[in-house]
Amino acid sequence: MAPVIFRSEGHALGVSPAVREDVERTVAAFRRVVRGLCGVMLVHWADISHGKVKCASIEDLFHKTAQRPEVQYPVLGRMFGKMPSYLRRAAIEQAHGAVSSFLSNWNNFLDGQIGGRDREEGARPPRLGLNNVYPSLYGGNMILYGKDMRTVQVKLLGADGQWRFSEPLRVKGRFVRVLPKAAKLDQSPSLIVRGAKVALSCPVALRPRNYVTNKDFVHGKHRICSVDVGINTAATAAIVDSTGTVIARTFLTCGRHNDQRDALASVIAAKQRQSGPHVRGQKHCSAIHRRIEGLSLDAARTLASRLAAFAAQHGAKAFAVEDLKGWKPKGPSKQQRKRFHRFQHRALIQALALKAQEMGLRVLEVYARGTSRWAYDGSGKVIRSKRNAQLATFASGKQYNADLNGALNIAARGLAMLLGLKPKEMQGAATGKSSGAVERMPLVLADIWAHARLLRGASNRQVSSDGHQGLGRWPGL
Repeated sequence: MAPVIFRSEGHALGVSPAVREDVERTVAAFRRVVRGLCGVMLVHWADISHGKVKCASIEDLFHKTAQRPEVQYPVLGRMFGKMPSYLRRAAIEQAHGAVSSFLSNWNNFLDGQIGGRDREEGARPPRLGLNNVYPSLYGGNMILYGKDMRTVQVKLLGADGQWRFSEPLRVKGRFVRVLPKAAKLDQSPSLIVRGAKVALSCPVALRPRNYVTNKDFVHGKHRICSVDVGINTAATAAIVDSTGTVIARTFLTCGRHNDQRDALASVIAAKQRQSGPHVRGQKHCSAIHRRIEGLSLDAARTLASRLAAFAAQHGAKAFAVEDLKGWKPKGPSKQQRKRFHRFQHRALIQALALKAQEMGLRVLEVYARGTSRWAYDGSGKVIRSKRNAQLATFASGKQYNADLNGALNIAARGLAMLLGLKPKEMQGAATGKSSGAVERMPLVLADIWAHARLLRGASNRQVSSDGHQGLGRWPGL
């Protein structure tokens, strides 16, 4: 049985200006107490980390009760004021997680590691990040759900310092993972404030389908979705079954993101001309670079969603992508090197892997070299047009889309992994004294066709040996 995974679904709330002020006041009060709790936990971490019940051990330091009239940090108790007990314990949990993560990162930094990699000279140490801390709303105590979850009432901090439920707030957007008929959420949502928007981040527990094994691919006629990430076309996808039959194909672009990134890049170029040569180590247009990074991330996530929908529409059981870890782009011109910055391969693969995990699909990373250089029909190397880089000419004279040709060969290598076919050698043959290297053709889609013909031929021969009429012999590999 597949393990349970968690995904979040955001829904904006329709709020009035008065309610928005209460929401901002609530989030600010929650972050203030979380920041204070972090300071206390850093001092007493040796005792807190070994405690059996961390929430109770932390409350003993600041929360007064009839049995505990004196506490060590009464100022922290005054910061909480009349905050509901459920929200107080949510703040303790968030502060504990932030401190634990910070200390782990700090120890790794001292050991010369950052994010699992060797720390570079001059790298900045980790910081205790509290910018993304938002209150959790426990059902019944902090949030009330209306009919079909189309309205909610949230307990907020008013201007008079009192906590009370708000007026019914309209929940916007279409429910995808959330089940409105349940009339409530199994997991507690978070109250998010970003810019001019107020939203609920609703976590949902999912149990995806089990992955299709290699054995199932061998004995069943399943399909695979191959993805070729390009520069002119953001992504080219093809649906291919286990016999090599192409079921569907699609070409995805992200023109809106490209236009916005180009406009921001021109702003950076204009500022660089005004400010002179860039001094190493100094920040330059950091806010604009963050916007470009955000657009690139949004483009990758949008492409991943569209690819996942395309694969689900045609019943694919796995994704096949190129393994380009550590690959560094090279270009003959400045314009082409600039376009390589749109190449969102790793971000797209990471987003696609999360989508595939939710859908119960496998992600296969195949050897990338030669997928676009060789024709999928086995006719040999292709010739790329100098005027139109998207056009490839086969040895037979046929012209084909270069990105689609690469996607079909990626599908072939993914199917070879699933069907247990031994891929052809990628290196040249051994050389003698008077002979040069002989470049061998790598595995292409035509090899999957030949493998399917071989299986059908073996099946027909088995039927003929049993006394039934055969359908003829098929050539082998």
